[in-house]
Amino acid sequence: MKKENSEYSSFSLLRFIVSKWKLLTIVTVVAAVAAFVCACFIKPHFKSTAIVYAPRTNSVSKILLADETNNERMDMKAYAIEAETEQMLEILNSRELKDKLIRRHNLIQHYELDTTQKYWQTKLYKNLEESMEIKRTKFGAISITVEDKDPKMACRIANDVVDLLDTIKREVENERARAAYAVLQKQLEDVTAEINHVDDSIRVIMEHGVFDFESQSERIMQQWAIAVAQGNTAAQQRLQALLDTMAIWGPRAEALHDLQFSFREYQSLVKQKMMDAKVDMDNNIPTKFIIQRAIVSDKKCYPKKSIITIVAALSALIVTIVVLLVVENIKGTPSLRRKEEETPAEESSAE
Repeated sequence: MKKENSEYSSFSLLRFIVSKWKLLTIVTVVAAVAAFVCACFIKPHFKSTAIVYAPRTNSVSKILLADETNNERMDMKAYAIEAETEQMLEILNSRELKDKLIRRHNLIQHYELDTTQKYWQTKLYKNLEESMEIKRTKFGAISITVEDKDPKMACRIANDVVDLLDTIKREVENERARAAYAVLQKQLEDVTAEINHVDDSIRVIMEHGVFDFESQSERIMQQWAIAVAQGNTAAQQRLQALLDTMAIWGPRAEALHDLQFSFREYQSLVKQKMMDAKVDMDNNIPTKFIIQRAIVSDKKCYPKKSIITIVAALSALIVTIVVLLVVENIKGTPSLRRKEEETPAEESSAE
């Protein structure tokens, strides 16, 4: 019985809708036409998209001067993995990049913002963030999509984001390279001063006749043994004086020569690191692989008139049906009362 009542109610609802078909058709058509007309007055927006890949590494000195030729990370043509791509995404979403775009394209005027109003800066950054979509693609690249009412502006902003990526990344890396170069330069000055001090000390020792402690000692001992064998007392005394001098200055000379060698090795290493830092400071190699530059779009992305029209028409149809049902229930139409009266009668006859 309940199933029959449900089917009867559904049939009554369908019959009710059919009985109002003229009104529903008029409302639907009017809503569709109104939505289409309104969509025609909406300012169209256009999209431009650029696609880039991050490199595996950005250290030019490591790429160009590395000895590990089989290391993929040192390959200038190697694409980035997840970590480098995430780092590039952070730069692309940075406040500094947005500030450069705002100044370069005068976006305050472009977005028609009144700087005397409250929270105009918040609106400025919100408009810019809503107009840009920066995300990873399924292939690990980074897509930069810009939407704007001016197709040329959308194209320029998208391409400028790509170009500014080089500028900002190079500024950050060059700042670190300059700081490293300054530290290395100070280290070079210090180690050079130490080498000069050691050289002066060695020069003083050489003035006492000590040039090569090991070879000189060996020769003096040979000559002293010969003098002893020959019974040459004068030669023995002279050689003994030389041995005494070697005993005083020889160990110092050896220590200073070892220190000099260590300092010169360190000096060579510092000079090499300075050259690497200088390469990173002066490099102009792009910090990304450009797969696709943005072009001016000739087709609008918004609004979609057909979608707006269909959605508006269906919404108007559904709302009208709901309103008519509510009105019918409030008024208590004869048809509904007749249905309510017939139902108990049918139930009693069935019993």
